[in-house]
Amino acid sequence: MPAEDLRKLRQHHNATIGLFVAFWIFTPVAIVVIELFDISQRAQNALIGTIFGAAIVISLLQFSKRCPHCRANLGWQSRLGIPRHCGKCGSILREDQ
Repeated sequence: MPAEDLRKLRQHHNATIGLFVAFWIFTPVAIVVIELFDISQRAQNALIGTIFGAAIVISLLQFSKRCPHCRANLGWQSRLGIPRHCGKCGSILREDQ
């Protein structure tokens, strides 16, 4: 596999994990803000919408990548991010650093 494809897969893997961590930092903070502070209903709805929107974007990002060789969806092969090897064709997708 070309080095450029591996670099893009590594970036996608790191972005997916980073967004997942950011989501789980943002969500409790937003819930605390909704519960503890007297904010308007509009602001509450915006925070809740942001939580659901972020969850949808992260899910779409997880299932958007395919194996460059066999085009198998990589999102189903890994808990989070990109697996080390494609489960269908066995090609190496991430190398240990």
